Amino acid sequence: MKKIVKSSMVVLALGLGLSIGSSEEAEAMYESPYSYFNDYGIRQGLFSDVDAFYSKSYRAEMEQLMEKHEKGLISDDEFDKLSEQLTESDEKNLLERATLFDHYGLVKKADIQNITHFDTDFEEYSSLAGMEQMTTLEQIQGEGGNFNSFRELAALKKLKTVMLEANNQLTLNSFKNLKDLETIRLLFDGYEDNEEQRSRVYTQALPTDISALSNLDKLNKIEISARGRMATVTLKKGTTSYQLFDPIVPSKQFEGATMKYSSDSESDEWLEWNNLNGDEQYLAFSWRIEKGPNFSYAGEGQIPIRWK
Repeated sequence: MKKIVKSSMVVLALGLGLSIGSSEEAEAMYESPYSYFNDYGIRQGLFSDVDAFYSKSYRAEMEQLMEKHEKGLISDDEFDKLSEQLTESDEKNLLERATLFDHYGLVKKADIQNITHFDTDFEEYSSLAGMEQMTTLEQIQGEGGNFNSFRELAALKKLKTVMLEANNQLTLNSFKNLKDLETIRLLFDGYEDNEEQRSRVYTQALPTDISALSNLDKLNKIEISARGRMATVTLKKGTTSYQLFDPIVPSKQFEGATMKYSSDSESDEWLEWNNLNGDEQYLAFSWRIEKGPNFSYAGEGQIPIRWK
């Protein structure tokens, strides 16, 4: 299958008037200049962003030609010739991009480097695989996705803003070296899909530790809302109470702020459940910590019980 795709792309290159050398050179050329993204939403959004970039560039160049023409710097004939060449080049570029995308789902790596902001609606089961190639990206945001990992974002050193939905992550270690990060807004909904919400029992891991953000000195806005489950606890039958000390770990941006835990009681240090009867499926709790208007970390958790 891989050889068939390569051969097809060589034929495509010839059809587009691209220059190719030996088969080895062609193979190297068509393995490296293009990127493929598994997630349809990412592919579609990226193609739209690249298309918008070229459209903007075309308009800017055309406006420059018109300005030169109006100022008498180029003649009517020169303007007609240059504008026609510009339009033909833009149309050829569009045809090449559209053909690669429509037939193979491919985007040129060189085009990806022109994208600094990415905003799209992600598929329900999404992966950020391939995003590590977008090294010029400064902002990524979108609804949906429920990403189980942010590891691809760790390579994007220019990221300033992250606004995403996610699930099943205990920590935010993927962000710890993104020194330019200024804003992070994350939503963890606790369910793998919409069907699970009917049971009201969280199935995804709860992010309880955001201390990885502590060394990001440019970070001036944190907004994290989380739901999920913690590790199962085993309780002996007949146990009527349970206490857990300070399970949520905020980042240093929250220093001086007071944690507010809510379970069977209110506390700034621990969770406590009383009058257990042995029928409980889980222990429920919530928390909130805020510092000023720009730093918020709150959520709801469940601790499954194994009665023994």
